[in-house]
Amino acid sequence: MKESGVRRLTASRLSGLRVFAVAARHQSYSAAAAELCVTQAAVSQQIRNLEQSLGCRLFRRRGASMRLTEQGEALLPFVEQGLALLRQGLEQLAPSTAGPLAISVLPSLAARWLMPRLWRFAEAHPDIEIRLQPSQQLADFSGGQVDLAIRYGRGQYPDLACELLMADTAFPVCSPALAGRLGSLEELAGVPLVTAPEYAGVSWANWLALAGRPELLARCRQMTVDDGSLALDMVLAGQGVTLSRSVLVADLLRDGRLCRPFAPELKPLHQYYLVWRPDSPRLTEIRLFCDWLHREAGSLKPPASRF
Repeated sequence: MKESGVRRLTASRLSGLRVFAVAARHQSYSAAAAELCVTQAAVSQQIRNLEQSLGCRLFRRRGASMRLTEQGEALLPFVEQGLALLRQGLEQLAPSTAGPLAISVLPSLAARWLMPRLWRFAEAHPDIEIRLQPSQQLADFSGGQVDLAIRYGRGQYPDLACELLMADTAFPVCSPALAGRLGSLEELAGVPLVTAPEYAGVSWANWLALAGRPELLARCRQMTVDDGSLALDMVLAGQGVTLSRSVLVADLLRDGRLCRPFAPELKPLHQYYLVWRPDSPRLTEIRLFCDWLHREAGSLKPPASRF
């Protein structure tokens, strides 16, 4: 008996369903086109062909976005589930579990926190090789080049598994020699303030306001750099005071290479999160590494300030 046209899964319909899932996630044909590396017209044509073959409308335009119709809403979970199962099946044929576990991490966190600790994971799990990918960009999980990301944000990563790793605070730090010259906030006006780009609310203006002396900023001499890790290198060399995050300076404070001259501390708007694909074929290794990271983060207790 001839199969119903609606139920037959042709190659063109499978391609259209993939485009439909991406467009539904973005609620935008142009955003779907950017992700799929095709033109917006190609996305529109694929959706139009799919709608014609199914005999119903899947999207309706509302303002600048494309919203699902009732039929589109009903179809979407089945399409997403089917594509996920198909991807898992293909990965079973060519599993990506061989090779290093690829970790995307912010360069500052890699250099100042993760790298000095990573030998402990290697010692506990010699069968799991780790490859760090320091990057300021959000990890792209779609190509299979990244297994796990450590991101500094608000924990909003659609379609990805996410859990909080650790929070931090921000406060001034300087070399021990320079700390001896800072008996009060007033004396900040006599030393260079090494300033990195403001991110997540961490700035000298916000910290001085929290400390009750916002007017001091106009009297301070600032030295601006493009990276927070570079700012730490400068203050380690005794070249000023910088505002840094507690996670990045915990080891330097503990070793006595830096001092924390003042008590007030800002709470940044962002926190560190672990992010990965929920259908990754390497979930066992990801879980082992995440659990180890949580243990390391749990032992992070930076020394208190002098004042």
